[in-house]
This record gives sequence, structure tokens and C-alpha cells, in this order.
Amino acid sequence: MNLKTSLKMDDKLDPVILEPLKTDKEKEVEKKQNKMIHNGFDLIRNPITEIPKLLDPLFPKVSSVSLVGSSDLGKSTLLRQFALAVSMGDTKFLGWDLKAEHNRALYVSTEDDNDASTIQLKRFNEVRKKEADDFKSITFIYDTYKLKETIENYVKENPIDVLIMDAYLDIYSGTNSKNDGGQIRQFLTDYDQLAKKYKFLVIWNHHCKKGTQAFEPGKDNVLGSQSFEAKMRLVCEMRPDLVDDHRRHLCFIKGNYLAPEYKIESYVLELDPNTLYFKNTGERELFENLRIEVKKKEDLKKMVIAQHEEGKTLREIETDIRSQGYKISKSSIHRTVKAYKKDD
Repeated sequence: MNLKTSLKMDDKLDPVILEPLKTDKEKEVEKKQNKMIHNGFDLIRNPITEIPKLLDPLFPKVSSVSLVGSSDLGKSTLLRQFALAVSMGDTKFLGWDLKAEHNRALYVSTEDDNDASTIQLKRFNEVRKKEADDFKSITFIYDTYKLKETIENYVKENPIDVLIMDAYLDIYSGTNSKNDGGQIRQFLTDYDQLAKKYKFLVIWNHHCKKGTQAFEPGKDNVLGSQSFEAKMRLVCEMRPDLVDDHRRHLCFIKGNYLAPEYKIESYVLELDPNTLYFKNTGERELFENLRIEVKKKEDLKKMVIAQHEEGKTLREIETDIRSQGYKISKSSIHRTVKAYKKDD
């Protein structure tokens, strides 16, 4: 029996005496276990009074959130714009307070490469007019081979505020059905734990089910297993405007700790078609007005223009179209008439 074993058998010995006798592996295991256990005494003495935010009051500083929607809406464009805002030290994003600590972002893009990213950054810079050095704090990954390991190796040396995962279906590594709730939850938990370990926010770009634009924005529209939505702290659905092709609606359909008023009306964004840069219009729209009814978008435009040419007021046009069972707002009618006059 060696000295170490002999001493460990004596449970009356002071732990301070035993500490130098522990192997590095034993010390690492003990250190990890201590981090997993949290005493209420320490928690109640924590000075925070609300969940720390990265984008106040929407995005938590540390957690998993998602942006969902149909294809070709500009979800990736918006997420890239957010990542750049974080990396450049902006204090505002679309009007909300941005509270980055490290001013560094990591963007995983499965659909792009260096050439595509170069063009996207140059378009962005047509608006922001930044120097090349200002882009040093955003990093892109295109290859998903051993992705989790690659991300962890990077964030160990380069603390980040946000990790963008674009897109979920390309990154998900479940071996069976993409609707397997157990596998999905475990997969997302692995990245969620990584975010908590290194104190950053992870944002997943995901899709909605086909045909969901016939319904109001909601959690049931998210593609695949309910386990995806359940694992997210916040879910935002992007919707197209029913009249203006350059407008998008941000709809917060789930938000733990988010006040109810954020989850009943959309935030209306406008996308510049040349620079692909989003701006917040300051307008909002009720979720119920975002459903695509029997009439297509172009049909609604034609109805509005026809009644405008008849000399009807905006209110009269709104009343008449709504009486036929279609959902349209006065602000949407105003934008249609304004665009028609501009083109005329």
C-alpha cells in the first residue's frame, strides 16, 4: 500500500493534506462537479435582478433562440446584419439596445462560401462605410465537419457574444428522422450547454411548415418536432408583407420573460433591395392581419388600386375589402396607393 492510498483510507485527515496527492484528472473531475452544483445561499446573493440581455429586451445574453420563416425572406441577411452589429460594437440594433461584451460574432453558414460572404459584406458596407479593420471581429465557418469541436476550440481562445447557426436542417446531426424529438432535444442541448459554458447566445435559422402563411404567426408553424421550439428561449417568425414586397414582419411567437405586448403585433422592417440592409419602420401590425387569405397579394393590390381610382378614401377602401372577408390594414392600403402614384 503506497502513502497516497494509506492516507486516503484515513477519513479523519484534513482535505488540505490530501489535495496535493490528487491526480490532475481527479482535480479536473472535482472542479467540474463543483461547477455543476449551485447553492441557494450563493444564488440569492447574486446582485442581478433580471435576466441579462444581449439585445434588450428580446435576446438573453446566454441561451438558445431561433428565427424561423419560409425561404427567400432574408432571414440570413437579418442574422448576418445582427452579427455584424455585435462585432462592430453597435449599441443599437433596429432600435433595441445592444449590449455586447466582447464585440465578437461567429457565423456558421452552410449555404455560402468565401466569395458569397465577400459580396454580402461589401453590400452591407455600402450602408455602413466601415474600414476593413472593423470586420476583424466576425468569423465565418462553412464546413460542418466536427462542427461542435471546431466551435469550442475557437471560443476557448476568442470569447464571443453570439453564434449564428445557419441553417438548422443542414447542421442537425440526428441519425434518424428529423422529427425524432429525443434526438433533436439532445442535439440542441449539446449546443445550449456549450453556450452556457462559454457565455454566449446561439441563434438558429430554421424554416416554417409549408402553407402556414394561411394562419397567424405561432409556435405551431415551426417545421419539425415540437422539441425544437420547446428548447428555444425565444422564437421569432419572419413573415412577408401582404402588399409591399420589400417589407417583412418580425413576430415574436415565443419569449420566456418577454412581456405579452411583444407577442401580439409584428415589428415591420423594410429591406433595401440594393444593399440588402434592414431598417425598422417603427410600425406594427396585428398578427391576425398577416394571414394570406383566398386572394393573392397581387389581387389585393389590384382591388386597392381599382377602388382608389374610383375616388374612394383609404377608410372606405379598407371597409369595403374587409366586408368581403379579406384582412388588410389602412397602413397597407396607404402604402399600395403611394407606390401606385409614384409609378404612375
